[in-house]
Amino acid sequence: MNHSLQEQLAQKGNIPDAHMKKMITDAEHDMLKLGELLITHRWLDRDTVGVMIGDSLGRSYLNLSKTLFKQDALNTLTREQTEHHGVIPVYMLENIVTLTMSDPNNTKKLRHLEHLIGKPISPVFSLPDEIQTAVMINYESSLKMDDLAGEIDFEGMAHLPVEEQSKALNALVSSKPVADLCESLLRLALKDRASDIHMEPKQHECLFRFRVDGVMMKKFTLPLELYHPMLARYKLLAEMDITEHLRPQDGRLGFQLPTQVIDLRMSTLPTLYGEKVVMRILGNRSATARLNIEKLDLSQDILREVREVLAVPNGILLVTGPTGSGKSTTLYAALNYLNKPENNIITIEDPVEYQIPSLNQVPVDDKVGRSFATILRSVLRQDPDIILVGEIRDAETARTATQAALTGHMVLTTLHTNDAVSALTRLVDMGVETFIVAPSIVGVMAQRLVRRICEHCREAWVPDEDYMRCYFEWNGDIIMPTLYRGKGCENCSNTGYFGRLGVHEFLRVTPALQQMMLQNKTTQELRTAAIQSGYRPLRYDGLKKVLRGMTTVEEVLRISAGE
Repeated sequence: MNHSLQEQLAQKGNIPDAHMKKMITDAEHDMLKLGELLITHRWLDRDTVGVMIGDSLGRSYLNLSKTLFKQDALNTLTREQTEHHGVIPVYMLENIVTLTMSDPNNTKKLRHLEHLIGKPISPVFSLPDEIQTAVMINYESSLKMDDLAGEIDFEGMAHLPVEEQSKALNALVSSKPVADLCESLLRLALKDRASDIHMEPKQHECLFRFRVDGVMMKKFTLPLELYHPMLARYKLLAEMDITEHLRPQDGRLGFQLPTQVIDLRMSTLPTLYGEKVVMRILGNRSATARLNIEKLDLSQDILREVREVLAVPNGILLVTGPTGSGKSTTLYAALNYLNKPENNIITIEDPVEYQIPSLNQVPVDDKVGRSFATILRSVLRQDPDIILVGEIRDAETARTATQAALTGHMVLTTLHTNDAVSALTRLVDMGVETFIVAPSIVGVMAQRLVRRICEHCREAWVPDEDYMRCYFEWNGDIIMPTLYRGKGCENCSNTGYFGRLGVHEFLRVTPALQQMMLQNKTTQELRTAAIQSGYRPLRYDGLKKVLRGMTTVEEVLRISAGE
């Protein structure tokens, strides 16, 4: 083991000698195993460990959870070859394959791999568990699922007596082929960057669809008979009643990967041909969020307003938008901005989506009486400076949150409204008195997510005058701007889009708006006054991002059709 590196790691993580010696023993004096232990026990983050070990080897470190793999590079090796050698190809440039491995200085292995690939290799370093995870996800395919499905003998069940079919189904649910098929589906969803998995039983088959970048995509179908053991297995993992088929159910399950545990929220709904399932991929249960308000695609004027509001010692900052619009991401970025030793920050969430050790995070559990409102009342007795309330769902939570803001606390929370201005009247509609709501809200941000133009097939185009006049304030006095769109390629599944970005509007609650709220002015009257004071709706920010080449007019219209 490299003793110099060992000392550097201990110094970087401020790790006591006794703890370091025990981890070295547990790692069997293997530097790679020691690195994984340091990450597991949260002494150091993955990037720090990877960079330090990579530097000691004289190789660049590649964090594979943040890496986009190119299909032409992946095709240079089979899954079996990558698993056998503990490597994975990442991308190919000018006939040179960038290959990541945990032993990038192993010249014998490099020569053998160059012979296998038939091209020169540029080796980089990644940790072994990262390579395992990347191989499991990036070599997944619908064809592999078809092969796994072919290994399952469900046809024989139809010929069994009714009393024996239940036993046969239970045995099938616990069998390795069904377990492999269920795990393969989850890995395929991760590979495709899906946020939701839909399993929809039809008359003779089950349709599987993924929501990718906010848009539903059909993936494949499987025989309906095969869907039943898959459904039963997912229910079992989510601790749901596998004998209940007539009522909707909700549950949660964890999917173990070498580097992380992925949390999924599962929901069933009885339909004409069986139970429809939706699984929402919540993210990495063990990851520490490193979210930054500087990296939320906020326009500079909105970013300035957000910073000013977060500097206020008390009041409510509301983030509004539909489910899946990135509200939690925005709130956690704000929390990281405020997360300082002098602040006592407590969060109330359902569920806790990001685990941050320096915060006090409380999960909601209605089954044992831990609702948002009851927890919030208890939190106020914990001497908090900043409180995050995951969502205002009822009048009691709304009233307690507004009162907390008036008594010297900063409250960050979310609300389901179509725009920022509507949030000002929504709390009143929920039953909170106007004289409490008006002075408590300091700012409201509404947001949506639009698809980002794929960087790999991005192309420029020049619109005509009619197009510009239709969507922009353009009088022909300036040069026609260049816009961008995606042609479609294998990286974006020929959609022209890859990933998403936020489109925002921000409403600063001024004394004039507070006075209008106290006078019970309508939402439209409040909106008119807000626009006169500088407020701009979502579409304005979206079209600015079109001009910057980040998205397309069609995407902006899709999320702002009501404006």
